Amino acid sequence: MRPVIDILSPGGSSLSRHPRSAGFTTIELLVGVAIVGILAALAIPSFKGYVYRGRVTEAVTVLNEIKTRQEAYRSRFGNYAAVSGNNWGTYTPATVPGSQAVGWPSSPAWEELGLRSPGFVRFRYATIAGFPGEAAPASTNLQTDRNFWYAAQAEGDLDDDGNTFILEVYSQSRNMFNSAAGTGGWE
Repeated sequence: MRPVIDILSPGGSSLSRHPRSAGFTTIELLVGVAIVGILAALAIPSFKGYVYRGRVTEAVTVLNEIKTRQEAYRSRFGNYAAVSGNNWGTYTPATVPGSQAVGWPSSPAWEELGLRSPGFVRFRYATIAGFPGEAAPASTNLQTDRNFWYAAQAEGDLDDDGNTFILEVYSQSRNMFNSAAGTGGWE
């Protein structure tokens, strides 16, 4: 018959000679902190990308609304609404909002176009228009010799670094143009 070993009494087994205290060692804690740090370093840039894409949705929505309202305005009055004149310069709001949303200051020109306040915005907006033969800004590449035309622009600085991000739509295109497309980023 085998002898019974009492593991609870001193000297009863090798397990009880070096009792381990409850808790983690310094090495275990350092490994845990390192793993959390690596996961955070991978997750934060990805999360910021999702946040920026969500904020750009505002500009896409408002520009599509401007496009719809411009076409309705032309069908009613025979030309497009020049809310900001015929050259870029007058934006609503007047300054680029940055990462903090600001209130939309309503104006009679936007109201005439039929665009109501979208609430708080992170972009500033402008829409320019002209008659056939009237020169459009060079950056738009619009053909103005025979057609009425308009262009709408949203400009924002999503991360407050001073570099603006611009989205544009034109009367002669179904596409939306992105200023950051060539740089591979948001700005």
